Amino acid sequence: MHIALVRRHCSLKKAGAERYCVNLFRGLQKLGHRVTVIGEAIDDELRTEVEFLPVAVNKLTSWSKNLSFAENCAKTVRSQPFDIVHGLSRVKGLDTFRLTDPMQTHWVKVWYRHPVSRWLQQLNPRHRAIFELERHLYGPTGVRRIIVQSKLDARLLIDYFGVDESRIRRIVNGVDTSVFHLGMREQRPIVRGELLQQFGSHPDSPPTSTLPPSDGNDDPPLLVFASMDFRRKGLDSLLEALARLKRRDVKLLVLGAGDIAGYQRKAQTLGVGSRVLFAGRQSSIQRYYAAGDLFVLPTIYEPFPNVNLEAMACGTPVITTATAGGADIIEPGRNGYVIPDAWAVDALAAQIDRHFSLPAKARKQMSDICWQIASQLRIEDNARQVAEVFEEVVQEKKFYPGQRKSPSS
Repeated sequence: MHIALVRRHCSLKKAGAERYCVNLFRGLQKLGHRVTVIGEAIDDELRTEVEFLPVAVNKLTSWSKNLSFAENCAKTVRSQPFDIVHGLSRVKGLDTFRLTDPMQTHWVKVWYRHPVSRWLQQLNPRHRAIFELERHLYGPTGVRRIIVQSKLDARLLIDYFGVDESRIRRIVNGVDTSVFHLGMREQRPIVRGELLQQFGSHPDSPPTSTLPPSDGNDDPPLLVFASMDFRRKGLDSLLEALARLKRRDVKLLVLGAGDIAGYQRKAQTLGVGSRVLFAGRQSSIQRYYAAGDLFVLPTIYEPFPNVNLEAMACGTPVITTATAGGADIIEPGRNGYVIPDAWAVDALAAQIDRHFSLPAKARKQMSDICWQIASQLRIEDNARQVAEVFEEVVQEKKFYPGQRKSPSS
């Protein structure tokens, strides 16, 4: 098949969705398919790996970026004889679509919690533009198949847009087990030593040797949080939970490039400034996953945070929210914990305390189970399952060329 993948940015230097585009085109190419990426930009070093068709974007306003990209992608698609046009961004002219970014219709509801604020956001030109694109994609004459990463988004599609289940395919994310794996735990003592030195450099930090021992060693328990959007991923709640823990030796490593200065001030106000280290963006993030005792992402809502899966592959149990698709792969008490939502601070603190009250043997068993589960969810399998959906749609198009919905719906 000649497959077009549409994503505004295709990059290994950005967040999960942009990296997923790279993993997917590589996986499809390994399966023998010809792939063309359509978007605004791609990493220079990737241009030799895949055909790339650039799309112009009107950057005057936020809503003009979304609309111009969607419309110009449609023009590009019509100019080429693709067998399948698969969207990883919300655009027009698609055969199939993967719900990669948060569903905007639902996101506005959960992000703007006050009714008046939520109503005002319905008038925001950017939101209105995306709402219209979602109605186009999910409506009865929209794309033939919608790939979701979680049971949560499958339900949201049905609840908000009345999408027939025959159009929905759930394909769980995959993880690159050549990068994220249990062997990273071998570097754990070195990385933890480096981190503890940085924690100890804080003017308010007590000497490491005075901290209560954890599981028979002198290292304090370490939480890891990673995101490029601190607020949306629940760092506020995590800092508040840290201040409420019964164990006062638990430390937090924050990875990512958010509002570091603002959250440092918040940590100081909460009295946990000496227990939080903001390390910024890190290229070898797997080293830090493996160094942690618990990965915490109390996100407000998103389809499937791949960082959860990456952390698990490195043997680190995960705490996340029931309002995120990543909860699908969490078996509470076996490989992590699930709290009701991003605002359940007391529940978050209780689960962290519970985890560090477990004996070392039980936590080691959880680590092993994390790897067992994550190692079964490979990026190669993800690409193969996506290709199977494409084959299904190619056959459908032969018999129903003018019909944009599943014949059974």
